[in-house]
Amino acid sequence: MRKPTRSKARPKGNARPARWWLPWALAAAEFLSLGGLLIFMLAKSWLRWSDPLIDFPKNLYLAWRISEGDRLYQTVTNWYGPLAHLVEAAAFRVFGVGIDTIVGMNIVLTIVVVLLLRAIFGALGNRLTGWLGAVVFIQVFAFGRYIETANFNFITPYASQATYSFLGLLLVLWGLLHHLKSERAGWLSVAGAGFGLAYLDKPEAILAGGAALGIYFALQAVRMARQPGPTGGRKVAGAWLAKGAGWLAGGFFLVWLPVFVFFLTEGGLAYAMRATNYAPLTLLNGSIRQAVENSPMMLGFFGFDHPWANFLRQTLAGGIMLAVCGVMIFSSWRATRARQYGGVWWAWVGLLLAAAIGGYGLAHDADDWLRIGRAIIFPVFLTTAGAAGWSVRVAWRGGTEFKRALGLAVVGVAASLMLIRMVLNANISHFGFFMMPLAALFWIQLVVGEAARPRPGSPRKNWLLPVAFSLLVLSGAIDLTRMEFVIYTESNMEVGSGRDRLYSLPLKYMPNGSILNAMIVAYQGALPSAKTVVAFPEGIAVNYHLRVPTTLTELEFHPTALGYVGPRQVLAELQAHPPAAIFVTFRNYDEFSDKFFGQSAASGSEIMQWVLQEYVLVAKAGRSRDTLTQDTMDLYAPKPLPAQNSPVATAPQPFAPR
Repeated sequence: MRKPTRSKARPKGNARPARWWLPWALAAAEFLSLGGLLIFMLAKSWLRWSDPLIDFPKNLYLAWRISEGDRLYQTVTNWYGPLAHLVEAAAFRVFGVGIDTIVGMNIVLTIVVVLLLRAIFGALGNRLTGWLGAVVFIQVFAFGRYIETANFNFITPYASQATYSFLGLLLVLWGLLHHLKSERAGWLSVAGAGFGLAYLDKPEAILAGGAALGIYFALQAVRMARQPGPTGGRKVAGAWLAKGAGWLAGGFFLVWLPVFVFFLTEGGLAYAMRATNYAPLTLLNGSIRQAVENSPMMLGFFGFDHPWANFLRQTLAGGIMLAVCGVMIFSSWRATRARQYGGVWWAWVGLLLAAAIGGYGLAHDADDWLRIGRAIIFPVFLTTAGAAGWSVRVAWRGGTEFKRALGLAVVGVAASLMLIRMVLNANISHFGFFMMPLAALFWIQLVVGEAARPRPGSPRKNWLLPVAFSLLVLSGAIDLTRMEFVIYTESNMEVGSGRDRLYSLPLKYMPNGSILNAMIVAYQGALPSAKTVVAFPEGIAVNYHLRVPTTLTELEFHPTALGYVGPRQVLAELQAHPPAAIFVTFRNYDEFSDKFFGQSAASGSEIMQWVLQEYVLVAKAGRSRDTLTQDTMDLYAPKPLPAQNSPVATAPQPFAPR
């Protein structure tokens, strides 16, 4: 007689999923891959992110002087908000003064940004879009250096406020998406704290974060006002708005109020109000507009030098990318079963392709990924703005798609506003490192995440096309990374020492590292007892490396900076507080239209005349090209010159090796 077979099925109450380990394995693989990629990029680029002479050293000097008791916006000045410098100054007091302190802090900040981006785009889409967005950010933006000029990355940014404000914007979006999912009011405090972080740092993130908050609260209130019954109506919507605004304000003041109290104790109410509202005030009082209008370089950075020509070029340059995408999509229509996808995404692709007419003519210019990166800006902006507008429309109608549409709308609006400055000048290799990531990753969400959404009634998702786009995105990121590694490899000249050591491009590529080394050697050899030093037009780095303060509140004196404060104001302050030593560097400033400092009134000719009248040359280093002296450094001491010192010969000496 045959024995009855036992059923291997477990009772339903104790049943375990067939692949219960898969989510854990995927999570482990995801975070291990992101951590490994981050460590790999750090190792390949270590100490090679910064320009030794320009921009980033200003952050170091400000943090050092604030840690020594100087007052921001009074004894030292800055163009942006105060929070980043206060945090870095506090770090200097705790961990000691050194570039390694700021680098360590910014590595932690970058890790937090990666986690937030992964969380935001994972919430909007799925695990693939969250992971892919984090990978692209690490490879393309976090350590970006695609040209000789440095400082456009998250480790040594040209302005610390850029990365801090971007972090604040991500906190705004993260808090709003979590509140949308859980409806817990505490998440609005997270969004408020993020907005406070942006408010105290940089204007671009203030606009993007404020718009995201406005869209979120407006659409939520409209939905509630339209709901019938006791859970809806205008009174319910009004009460919800009041409660939400309270939580939002609580988070904001949790960040803003301590900074206000700090400045209040330092210099009184008027000083505190000005300092804690400095970033938005620069938008309202026209300071930024004045700085842009007075500088040909800044006009070019914003694309205002030839706005219509720049706009047309961006439109046409983007056409080649859109045309390629269109050919890929429609040639594989049957093979990829694209008809079962949702129709909205394809509608936007069609709209963008309409803007691509004539774009093929610029295919000859797209000979490297940097130019392709510039070409991407306009279609990405249109895609982002279009998807954001569609999401706002769907959310306005309410219904079952409300939460998904509102999430896309909030992130899309913020990404569009962060990107809008780049539409006329898609300078991905400069300020694009913090303006473009959100829009670039949102575009990835659209083509990878939203494309995978099936039409209603479709039996299953089709992952073939999203995976193909993912591979295309990763291949582009890898090529950009290879470009970064070329610059990292060439940056092998040591600048500074000890905790302030960095590596710079050698003299044959860029003179800045050699100039800074020459300034340090000249000071130590000619005027080692000088207690104050001023460097024209750029060179606050030497003050930081020597730990010698400047006598001026302004720290930069190129034409853009002089246009912001006025050459005569700088001259008056210089006459009132003459320093014990003055450096004047001469490198080619073609980007400012005047080649050298002191060449015209806009580039400080009156300041240079005063220096030559009141000071005497004691050291000189550099090289000459043709009949013009370029890439040189002069060190001046006040007249009368002390007997133990004698003026040097006028012939420039080679830069001293270090």
